[in-house]
Amino acid sequence: MALSNIFAMTQMQNNDFQNALTIGTQIQADNQKQQMQRWKILQDTQTKIFEIQQDVTVNKARTQDKMFNKWDEYIRG
Repeated sequence: MALSNIFAMTQMQNNDFQNALTIGTQIQADNQKQQMQRWKILQDTQTKIFEIQQDVTVNKARTQDKMFNKWDEYIRG
């Protein structure tokens, strides 16, 4: 094999290796971006669940207060 052929093959292998590294880096960056998006969705979902639970708790208390007041009115009335 001629030296120029060996050099050309080595250069092609180096190019392939660099391309593989670039693709691997892009995949890793995409995975990290998706992970951050999932984390954000999880945080938003947990925040909304917490807000709904607070609303339900407040509404239950208000309903109980209203029922107590109506019962009190009935007894006094």
